Amino acid sequence: MKWWAHVLCSALLAAALAPGEVAAAPVLVAVGAVLPDVLERILGLRHRSLHELAVYLLLTGPLALSGTVTVAVGAVDHILTDALTVHGVTVFGFRVRGPLKTESYAHNALAVAIHLLPLALIP
Repeated sequence: MKWWAHVLCSALLAAALAPGEVAAAPVLVAVGAVLPDVLERILGLRHRSLHELAVYLLLTGPLALSGTVTVAVGAVDHILTDALTVHGVTVFGFRVRGPLKTESYAHNALAVAIHLLPLALIP
């Protein structure tokens, strides 16, 4: 997915889970949404692998516990959204992948639209 799609997807999910936080600190959603790509470049962590997801959970868990749920939601949603792409993610040695192409703007928009569902389900 493109960075903008990750940010929008994470913002929609975080708005459904923690609307007050998103309104108070929208930048934290963006930080969480791009965190896996940034850490991949800096630390060499491959964010498309499940064991790497554990690293992101460990890094973002304290943030979530301290009340910064949006960063944690953004980082975890990034990886789960990547599972919707043809590149997919590796889970216990198996590739989990979907039909969405990373470079397609239409597919990125579809991923964002999918993330509207949790927001629509909350009264």
